[in-house]
Amino acid sequence: MNARTEERARARRQRLLDQFEDPVTRALWADRATRVRRTYLSIALALASTAALTSLALSQSALAVTASSLAVVVLLIAQTGAFHRIEAGSRTLHGYAEVVDERQRAEIDAARDLGHSVTSALLILVVAGAGAAQLAGTNPWTDLTVPIGLLLPVVWLVLVVHRSFPACYLAWTQPDEPLDDESTA
Repeated sequence: MNARTEERARARRQRLLDQFEDPVTRALWADRATRVRRTYLSIALALASTAALTSLALSQSALAVTASSLAVVVLLIAQTGAFHRIEAGSRTLHGYAEVVDERQRAEIDAARDLGHSVTSALLILVVAGAGAAQLAGTNPWTDLTVPIGLLLPVVWLVLVVHRSFPACYLAWTQPDEPLDDESTA
């Protein structure tokens, strides 16, 4: 590498360190109980947005569609902010792998592997449920119809779980972080 490329890499690493190791952010996330409360809030927002999306997909009246659309937008904005804070606190934001040590990188990789396993299990359940609904719907002795609009919220929930599981898992399982006491230094 030439000197200019090395300097840019060093500057990028420093920007990442400044962003991720900000004392205010670290203080917000040092306490495990705070991380768990935020994880609960994020899960509640994800479930509420899924319910609003279900209402939007299955509603027939213009008023219900309008209300559901507004609820989906508001909940998605809140959910995005909450999950971003969880990712920042659990250090799973993009780019953080460049500035963590080997142990932290191993924890993040293990959480992502577990998240992929959970997502795979959910996708298998969705496919099995869709197959069961199809079989039940084609059976002449049953009068079961499953609206196609239910597929969208289910796929949305699998996507949210896939994206947020590693950060939520780490926020839930990591112990309290020691705060650097800069006043004694």
